[in-house]
Amino acid sequence: DNVNADHVAWLSKRFYENGYEIKPLLQDLFTASWFYDPSNMGNHVKSPVELLAGIRRQLPMDIGNEDIQLLIQRALGQILFYPPNVAGWPGGKSWIDSSSLLLRMRLPQMLSTGDGIEINVKSDDDTEMGMSRKAAGALNRFSLNATIDWNEVLKPFEKIAPAQQFEMMAACFLQTKKLPERDLINYLSNESPDARKAIIALMSLPEYQLC
Repeated sequence: DNVNADHVAWLSKRFYENGYEIKPLLQDLFTASWFYDPSNMGNHVKSPVELLAGIRRQLPMDIGNEDIQLLIQRALGQILFYPPNVAGWPGGKSWIDSSSLLLRMRLPQMLSTGDGIEINVKSDDDTEMGMSRKAAGALNRFSLNATIDWNEVLKPFEKIAPAQQFEMMAACFLQTKKLPERDLINYLSNESPDARKAIIALMSLPEYQLC
């Protein structure tokens, strides 16, 4: 919650100088060295949409029934473009509770194996956009029939020595310099010699819920 006044003043000045254009502002923000300072990383709980979008960007895939994504959003408490009020979603730690955290941590494994899962969510045709009847049979239990393009996922790590490969994967998928304890890295690496399993294990860690 500590806001750096100098950074805010600099961004405000740049925003004004660029005629209040959003694109240059975002470029200034995302190319600033302080944006990637370790103290600014791993402090934000991903919203359900950020989590789902991040998983799909890091694991290119085809999902057999795209409508299931809407059910997952409902179960996690955030349906894109349907905020609870004009203030939007509360965000932060409000995204995490005993049930949603378990589902969030299981999502990568569910997508990689096509596991079935039971989800109980309140039916609301306003937020289902007329899809409640279509999805009604899937509300109790469904399978994520996803096909992940593992060749594309693993391509960046092909030329990295095995001894460093897992740490590079951890840095890439957790997107932070605050990597898990070395003992945990060794455990996951030893227990998951298959790079695909290692990646899914990393994405199932609590650290993956942060950015």
